[in-house]
Amino acid sequence: MKNTARKAVRGLCGMVAMLALAASIVSMPASAASHGIYTATATAHYRHPTTGVIEDSGGENSAVLGQSMTESATNKKALVEVDASGNTWITVRLNLMDNIQSPKFQVDGRSVSASLMQEDYGSNTADFRLKANSEKSIIRCNMYVTPMGREVIFYITVGNLKSGSGDFVTSISVEQPKATAAPAPSATKTPAAASTPTPTKAPAAPATPTPEATVAPSATPEPSPTTDPEAQSSASGLEEFDASGNAVEETQAPENTDSSSGSPVLWWVIGGLVVIAAVGGGVWYVFFVRKGKHPFGKK
Repeated sequence: MKNTARKAVRGLCGMVAMLALAASIVSMPASAASHGIYTATATAHYRHPTTGVIEDSGGENSAVLGQSMTESATNKKALVEVDASGNTWITVRLNLMDNIQSPKFQVDGRSVSASLMQEDYGSNTADFRLKANSEKSIIRCNMYVTPMGREVIFYITVGNLKSGSGDFVTSISVEQPKATAAPAPSATKTPAAASTPTPTKAPAAPATPTPEATVAPSATPEPSPTTDPEAQSSASGLEEFDASGNAVEETQAPENTDSSSGSPVLWWVIGGLVVIAAVGGGVWYVFFVRKGKHPFGKK
């Protein structure tokens, strides 16, 4: 009984371990490339990379030679494009195009059409673009090799994706809002703009009162006292001008009125002088002329 129980426990533990391992393999996520353009590394396979089956007519006897031949015909550079809708496009580059004719492609067992993107006669390469389910798809290629005189079948997979396009021709556009937003440079521009008006306003302030100061002294000599007849007459009080602006000779009318008002005093003074002169003349006559005395004669 004890041995049976132990065997049952061991069997149960083994089953649990196997289920856990299977669950970890099944649940391993296959991360697909996001919207963008990537360069990739292309790997050539003479055998099917999953089943290991050789479809080429060379069979197992030509496995080593076939692998070397497929690696020579496949360029290590590839391009992966994922558009905004999630569609994946793979561009493979084939070498030795002067010895290759009519390449055809299948993706995950389904025939697809390929577009010739560019040819480089200098390096003897050609780029073929085809639609794939994902960047992990298996591409089957069969092409006629002129030196061998027959078709060759092999497989291509891509991996090691890196952002960029390299020297490939791209067919999709990728929006990059992060590059256009650029919050950091906008923040640096704000203080730069604020610092510029500060020095410009400082010299502008003294420049404005300069014309006002020049206008102020020029405005003072404008009212010339010599040209205004009314100001001239009011300032001197000696000249008058008629309606036409001509100078009028002085008339002593106002002065005569003033002298007439002061004439009694003047006449009293004159009268007093006349009386004094008359009295003096009378005394002169009585004492000197009448008595025969000369005031300036010798005694």
